[in-house]
Parts: sequence; structure tokens; C-alpha cells
Amino acid sequence: MKKTAWILSILTAGLMLFSGVGCKKETASRQPQTLQDGIAQLRTALASASPQAQSNLYSGVIYGVRYGRYMDALVALDRIASDPSLNDAQKQAVSNMVDMVKQAMTNAPAAPGQ
Repeated sequence: MKKTAWILSILTAGLMLFSGVGCKKETASRQPQTLQDGIAQLRTALASASPQAQSNLYSGVIYGVRYGRYMDALVALDRIASDPSLNDAQKQAVSNMVDMVKQAMTNAPAAPGQ
């Protein structure tokens, strides 16, 4: 009986010791993997931004990305980035999205007739 209690206490201590190992909390500053992830992250970051920044997000960035008009999306992102009321997290989200749109432009197939 003593041996069983001793083994159970060792196992319990081991489980408690290793229960937090390998658990990483996901941070809001993670790099988005797709344009849709980037838009979702940018939308979240700009939730408290100025109405002008939100208008540029919805009518410029999201519209431009949806229809493959990446230059329009970049112009809208530039307008958002120039907003002096943005905080550091918002600026980082805009920067991440600019990089992703530029990458999408590079990888986009050429339009017919060009």
C-alpha cells in the first residue's frame, strides 16, 4: 500500500510539474499567414481607430484585396498609416498588411492582355 501511494504521489508531482510545459499563449502580435488573416487582424486592431481609418479599411483595403486591386489596397493602407492617432499595435498591423499585399502583388498572375 505504501508503494502504491508513493508511486501515485510521484506521478501526481510529475504531472503538476509538466502540466504547463509546451503551452504557449498566442499573442495578438503574431504574424498573419494569409491575406484574410491579415485583414481580420487589421480589422481588430483598427476597431477603436478614427472613422476615416475605418472607412479606408473597409472601402479601400478589404475591397481592394477582395477584387485583386492591390494598388488600391496599398493606397488605402498608406492613408491609414498616415493617421497620427494610431497606436503602435495599429501601426504594426498596418505594416504587416502592407507587406502581405505587396507579396500578393508579386505572386498575382498577370492580367490578360498585359
